[in-house]
Amino acid sequence: MTPPPPFPPHPDRILQGSGPAPRGSISSTALGRFARKLIAGFGAGRLIRYVLVLASGALIIGAAASAFYLLPPRQYTSGFSLILPGAGPSSRINLESLGSTDASSPSPFSSPSLSPTVQYKRLMDSHRVRGAVARRLGIEVAALPSFKIRLQDQTPMIFVQMNAGSPDSAFAASETLLSVFQSELDVLRREERAARDDAFRAALEQYEADVTAARQAVIALQAETGLISREQYDALVNETDALDQQRGAALDRTALLTAQSQALARLIGLEPDAAAAILVLRGDPQFEALRAELGTAANEIAGLREVLGANHPDMRAARDRHAGLLAEMASRGEALLSVARYRALSLADINLDDERANMLRQMVELAAEAAGERASAAALSERIQANRARVAELSPVAAELAARLRAHRVAETVFASAVARLSTAQSDLFTSYPMVQVLEAPARPARPSSPSLKIAAGAAVAGYLAYVMGVLLLWLRLPLIRLLWKIV
Repeated sequence: MTPPPPFPPHPDRILQGSGPAPRGSISSTALGRFARKLIAGFGAGRLIRYVLVLASGALIIGAAASAFYLLPPRQYTSGFSLILPGAGPSSRINLESLGSTDASSPSPFSSPSLSPTVQYKRLMDSHRVRGAVARRLGIEVAALPSFKIRLQDQTPMIFVQMNAGSPDSAFAASETLLSVFQSELDVLRREERAARDDAFRAALEQYEADVTAARQAVIALQAETGLISREQYDALVNETDALDQQRGAALDRTALLTAQSQALARLIGLEPDAAAAILVLRGDPQFEALRAELGTAANEIAGLREVLGANHPDMRAARDRHAGLLAEMASRGEALLSVARYRALSLADINLDDERANMLRQMVELAAEAAGERASAAALSERIQANRARVAELSPVAAELAARLRAHRVAETVFASAVARLSTAQSDLFTSYPMVQVLEAPARPARPSSPSLKIAAGAAVAGYLAYVMGVLLLWLRLPLIRLLWKIV
């Protein structure tokens, strides 16, 4: 059974000469009746009532907007903008004969889990900063003007707005907040630097103690063994090798000079010792004078032998004189040489001609040079033996000294690197708290920021339009309901 309609059917619902219109459809006649009723609804009395309703709504909405704009106290806004550079500083220090050290600070935005802008926002909104700003302004913390901190997404920028009841108060509060924030950042940086310096200095003391201990170990070994450096040991080894080469060269020269001297000895028919003895005798003026007189006496005897007999007094005198000269020569020769060495020589060997004498002199010189080279080789052999004994003695000492010197160099390198890192760390003040630059400085506001006339006017217009729509729907409610009933 179909429920009755919410409103009674109109007498003109069914047109004359036509059957009932099917449910859910609207005929042209029904639309015409709806239009006539809609026009008939604009009666004079009803129109006046709805005009009064619209006017009263306009007055109420206008009064509310005026109260919103005129009654609240004026608020002035002053602010500033900050930006954080994104690049981290880096430096490189070269240490002469030790190497180099690098010091670099990563970008403050390199870590996805830590944002310096969030840190700075929390610091700016902390009780520490708020209390310092209130003390500078001479007010209580509770009376501090409110401020808003906004972070721009995907940028290293911070925007701060300070609200106050007067332009001067807003400007002073904003400027004081910026100054206190920067001062607190400096304090935090100094505290961080002091903490780092203490840690670095404690480590430096340990490094310096290691360097001192390594140096004392090197000095003790040097004083105990006399080996100053590895280079000294290497020089001793090189000297031994050089002496060995010199001894080999001396032995080679000795062999050569000996061979030359023996060749001359074979030509002359004398041994080097006999030749040396002859040169000693021939080099003595007294012996040479006796030899010259002996030659004259021999010539005299040869001349007398041709004209006189053997027993002639002159012949005997000449022979006696010759014998006396021989005796004197023997006495002088034995004085210059030994008896055995002189008697081993013959008078023919002593009386050499000039050519054989020159050869004899060369043979003696070569023999003397060979003897000198042989003595030099013997001396070199003694030095080589002493050096080799010293090298064998210092070999383990040199290895130990090299190890201690290496440990000392490592300790010095670590110490120098730590000093360099301390210097670079002291020069970098923005490791944990990045540098902040003022992009927009605080300014004195020229006009109030709240309440806003534009917001009040816009809200009034929007509210009144909504009110008019409601009144219009109220005006058209009965015709619209009937029309919708026919559609349904």
